[in-house]
Amino acid sequence: MPKTRYRVALLAVLALAAVSAVRFGGGSQASTSGREALPAAAAIRATPTAAAGGPAEPKVSVGADQTGTVPSDVPLRVVVANATLTGVAVEDPQGQAVPGDLAADGAAWQSSEPLVPRTTYTVRVSAVGTDQRPFDQTLTVSSSAPSAVLHATLSPGDGEVVGVGMPAVVTFDRPVAAADRPAVEQRLSVTSNSPVEGAWRWITPARVHWRPAAYWQPGTEVTLHSDLRGLQIGDASGAEERSIHFRIGAAHLSTIDADTHQMTVTADGHVVKVIPVSIGQKRYPTHNGVHLTLEKSSQVTMDSTTIGIPRDGPGGYYRKVAWATRLSYSGTFVHAAPWSVWAQGKQNVSHGCINASTADAKWFYDFTQRGDVVDVVNSTAKPKLYDPGMSDWNLSWEQWKSGDTA
Repeated sequence: MPKTRYRVALLAVLALAAVSAVRFGGGSQASTSGREALPAAAAIRATPTAAAGGPAEPKVSVGADQTGTVPSDVPLRVVVANATLTGVAVEDPQGQAVPGDLAADGAAWQSSEPLVPRTTYTVRVSAVGTDQRPFDQTLTVSSSAPSAVLHATLSPGDGEVVGVGMPAVVTFDRPVAAADRPAVEQRLSVTSNSPVEGAWRWITPARVHWRPAAYWQPGTEVTLHSDLRGLQIGDASGAEERSIHFRIGAAHLSTIDADTHQMTVTADGHVVKVIPVSIGQKRYPTHNGVHLTLEKSSQVTMDSTTIGIPRDGPGGYYRKVAWATRLSYSGTFVHAAPWSVWAQGKQNVSHGCINASTADAKWFYDFTQRGDVVDVVNSTAKPKLYDPGMSDWNLSWEQWKSGDTA
């Protein structure tokens, strides 16, 4: 063989050896065990290649964009091509594993639920290539911001002392569909220092209450916890964990009798005061049933238009009243009414509120705590079960557990 042709053939062999070393040796990103973590985007951009006549290299895809971000409103899906998955492990920054399932054919793995928004995850993939060689890869991905966030407000206030009728309340910033409510309830809990039977009931599509089977025992310590992280509700994703602690104070139970025009106030079973009152007249009756004290204001503006009476029409009013204790969100208060002292203890003349003298209204204002029980009896109007002030204790325990109000 001529020397020139021999040198050309030798160079061709060396070049082929170099290409083979790059394709199958330590420089391959996707086929080497124990390599440094690669961004998900790099894995997506990788294109399977095959040595002359050899199998294509495995390729992992997690649905990430070019920044390595995956959606947070759907479960994470890990897919492999040119290989069979043998294991997938996904962990959050705290090392907590994300549960999921491997497809029977080993082609994909999917998390059991969407990822927590705005969170970085480590994805470790193990597989066997079509050439039966083991394949391992570690990816780092970040979940996207949700299209909407489901926020929860817990009540009563953290550290507050409340009455024996006070429910644990969770209010959401958007309605929750009936089909999604069991999943939400699974993320909520109420615990106390002594075992108490209780249950959740939805009062509105955005408000759920937990009440015990009977009034709380004074001195009970209660913790309300909410963990919505990673929970997908419609187009919203939960992203918060919160807890509050409250204590049950003295048992304040008051009874307002529409027939006798008296409010009898008790504390821990003992009568502490009997107050002459005037409640709703026949046309505007005070609603019967158990109310709860919801909030207190030293002064409130009463406007007849809120109950459908024009201010300048017959029976209309627009005035400031003192020492107002709210019993319902539909407008029932115990408040000072110096203009009706002549009727208090004798006749019902109000538009639905409980009128008392200024001195008695202030005494009750100072005495009461949120969640105290005020029971109106012998009135002609039924309780408004949709009103948070009357929604909790005008149902039997069996009725409470049977279904939602909303």
